[in-house]
Amino acid sequence: MRNKKTKGRKNQIKITSFLLVTLVFILFYSLSAFCQNTQYAPSIANLENELNQNHYSGFQQRMILTTAQSIFELGINNIELNKLLTASIANNFDAYNIKKILEILIDAKQSDIPEKSLMNKFKEGLSKRVEERLIVEVMSNELENLKVARDIFTDYALKETDYDSLSYDEDIIVESLAESLNNGVPRESLSEVLNRSAKQGRSLQEVTEVSTELGILSLHAYELGFTAEEVNDVFERAVLSRSGVDGICEDIQDMIVAAVVSKMNMASRSSSTDGTEQSGSSGITTGESSSSGSIIPSPSGAVSTPSAADDKPDSPDKPNGDSSPPEN
Repeated sequence: MRNKKTKGRKNQIKITSFLLVTLVFILFYSLSAFCQNTQYAPSIANLENELNQNHYSGFQQRMILTTAQSIFELGINNIELNKLLTASIANNFDAYNIKKILEILIDAKQSDIPEKSLMNKFKEGLSKRVEERLIVEVMSNELENLKVARDIFTDYALKETDYDSLSYDEDIIVESLAESLNNGVPRESLSEVLNRSAKQGRSLQEVTEVSTELGILSLHAYELGFTAEEVNDVFERAVLSRSGVDGICEDIQDMIVAAVVSKMNMASRSSSTDGTEQSGSSGITTGESSSSGSIIPSPSGAVSTPSAADDKPDSPDKPNGDSSPPEN
């Protein structure tokens, strides 16, 4: 009898313990669900209150609130977005521009595109008091570049043989590629550089660094007055002339410097004449066309497409030009 009572008590303790653990789990998940449901509800309430205090019509308020609730439910940073939307309303943004901004963020989220850089563009535009139409345009362009960058990265990942290197944060490389596109790097050149990086076994960190460098070089060229056509020409020639990734960056830099020096020499020669000969072209030119009709000097003379035999260390050859680049 005593053994039966002991066993009965043990079973009762086990049952009670099981019920307590079950209750704890139920309470935990209920609390999590409650927090998740209220995560965007206060944001909607605050947003509705802000809209009521401004000039927006009833139709415009419903339009903004419906779109805002859709994106809050997608799991975006609601607190940060609510602050940006509140600032937009306070600055009397057009209701349709607010809706367009929200739709851009929704498109990004549904396309599995990191929205961090888009939110940063939104915040930057607000802080600098940029015209709302331009904020929409910048965010729209950023989204398109992010989509292109994601496609380029996907193509790279399919060619990558060392899958361990893909543990590097994908969002970092996609945002880096998108920034390069923002700075004017041609899509074809950027894609080709990544393809070669895969063949050469480059890590994603190295790819990010090269992508950033290409963006810096492109931006520098535009700041010096290069046209989009000239930038495309420079990148295309550099990619065709080298098999190594690092060498491509070197050739781009050398061609930019050579073109600037040639323009300076051309301007110097023009100033020494009687003024009868004038240069009617705009942008950066070398004054001499190559056999292909381009005004950008080719690195190392002729241009040829690299083959498998070209997979060797880059040669120290520099692009030909009328003058050598300055030492500094």
